[in-house]
Amino acid sequence: MRKPENIYVSLQLYKDNKSREMLLSIQFDRDAPNFFIDKNSISWCPTIEEQDFVIEAYKMLSKRKLQRQDRMDESDHQESSSQDLIRDADEKEILDRVLQKKRPSFNQE
Repeated sequence: MRKPENIYVSLQLYKDNKSREMLLSIQFDRDAPNFFIDKNSISWCPTIEEQDFVIEAYKMLSKRKLQRQDRMDESDHQESSSQDLIRDADEKEILDRVLQKKRPSFNQE
């Protein structure tokens, strides 16, 4: 016989239109034994399994965000390095041109 998992919530993954970030929302089962509705309040007493389930989902989502951020940081670093090389080459070329114009007699010898 299988032990009940005691998870009475579902998780929904969605993309926020404004921030373009992936977000996680929790949907509650109103008939769950750990979900209570009174006149003025709503209470949820998460089971240990529910807590673990939600924590694991958030860890997965944050891990993906960190991986994506690392890839973006690496591409930014590579892009800036190549731009620096281009700038260095441009500066050298500009200096050479200026020196040639300033000292035409030196270059003709």
